[in-house]
Amino acid sequence: MNTPDDRYRPDPARDAAELTYEAAVARVQDAILARLRQQDPDADRLFPPGAAFTDALLDDDAMRRIGVATEAYGTAKHATDRMDLFHRLFEGTGDDDLPWTG
Repeated sequence: MNTPDDRYRPDPARDAAELTYEAAVARVQDAILARLRQQDPDADRLFPPGAAFTDALLDDDAMRRIGVATEAYGTAKHATDRMDLFHRLFEGTGDDDLPWTG
């Protein structure tokens, strides 16, 4: 039996809801990163300036930079046994932390 797979059909409303959710997550991560930059020189040194997570939403180069920075930050925190700082980047961004309207 062949049935259409609606997941692959263009759906502007679903796309807008996903982007809205991703933007909310990025704003939370940018706020956390701003606090970490004040406490941890590695965060300030490794991440791009400004709203790095928000910038990465629509810019492929910014997305690549945030990926490289996140990996480097995780490596630096692991080496100093401070993974708590790395995990802090993701606090409040879980599936149950922010409302999803999609």
